[in-house]
Amino acid sequence: MAEGERVVIVGGGAIGLATGYFLQRAGAEVVVLERGHVGDAASRGNAGWVTPMLSAPIPAPWIRRYALRNIAKRSSPLFIPPRPDPALALWLWRFWRYCNPRDHGAGLAAMAELNRRTMPLFDELREDGVEFDMWQKGLLFAFLSERGAAHELASLREMAKFGYAVPHVPLDSSALRQLEPALSPRVSAGFLLTDERHVDPQTLTRGLADRLREGGAVIRERLEVTGFETRGDRVVAAISHGERIEADRVLLAAGAWTRPLARKLGVDVPVQGAKGYSFTVRTPSPPSHPLYFGEAKVGASSFQDGRTRIAGTMELSGLNERIRQGRVGSIAEQARTYLGDWAGGPIEDVWAGMRPLTYDGLPVIGGSGRYANVYVSTGHAMLGITLAPAAGETLAELILTGQAPGVLRPFSPRRFRNRRKDGDER
Repeated sequence: MAEGERVVIVGGGAIGLATGYFLQRAGAEVVVLERGHVGDAASRGNAGWVTPMLSAPIPAPWIRRYALRNIAKRSSPLFIPPRPDPALALWLWRFWRYCNPRDHGAGLAAMAELNRRTMPLFDELREDGVEFDMWQKGLLFAFLSERGAAHELASLREMAKFGYAVPHVPLDSSALRQLEPALSPRVSAGFLLTDERHVDPQTLTRGLADRLREGGAVIRERLEVTGFETRGDRVVAAISHGERIEADRVLLAAGAWTRPLARKLGVDVPVQGAKGYSFTVRTPSPPSHPLYFGEAKVGASSFQDGRTRIAGTMELSGLNERIRQGRVGSIAEQARTYLGDWAGGPIEDVWAGMRPLTYDGLPVIGGSGRYANVYVSTGHAMLGITLAPAAGETLAELILTGQAPGVLRPFSPRRFRNRRKDGDER
């Protein structure tokens, strides 16, 4: 790629902005097109965790048993409203097939390798003057039963072989509440992952966008890409209701909306929108640690000004941002179990966002396989904040040099095409 070539990035969330940052730093001209406001989709309402240790693919051997017990419960962390959708049924069947030890282990190794530079890259962003709020307080797991804590800790021990520090034994209720007084007496056991971090995700996307603008990037908001102009095996422009935005390279990084966007180019990116919910509670004494409520699979993160964001659930209900108040109420009730009455205060900033999830649980990062100058970065599920710098750095290297770093091989968009040709065999 020649210096100064224009890269048009469709999607102004953490993934697109981080990739733009590394491209601009290497001399590319960057244009970001965002259908809403920068950072306002899946990048906005999450808990802001930077947690390489929680990067295991969602399809796992235990998921089959868990899903059969809980999938029909409206209060379940995993909820799939019944509806006639053959495409979703096929996607779920493929997801089910990946819930096995071999594929889970291979995916875990791939994610661990991609995450090797996650923490150094967050530090480098700060050193380079990208302004965002970040805390290095670890991630505290809380469980209502000692058995639950022991089981979760045992599952995390496989991360030790990748160099992560895993506690040997859970903490009891007394030790946990001494560490985090905000916890309810009902919490029986847990443990602290000391190396994990959290950020205020809105400050991260704002900081990246500000840096891009300072470097001369063009960021256009409330601009919907309605099509593309192609010549041979190249895309030469993005189209927005008749307006042409010329491009030397194109990156599709629109989260769960990447699939319908890619289809305009005849490229299939099999992501489903996995809806998550969050809301904010204000208190004079917020938790001092980000918290993971084990049985409920709900997270809480405290930011500035006494704000605590509580987030959870995975709802596969199609590509929509409709808020089901029953889901919000369920999360609030579960949070009160772990945090006590203070979490029952007024709820603010209720949010729902679509997190892009692939059936093999791995992100989609790489060349489109159909057009020589089109790239894709999506499918990061609940790890968009965690993976944004690492995915951005490696994909920028591919776009700039034409050579894919080895770490990207498991995440290539071409893997789906190859599996279809092979009868979806692995």
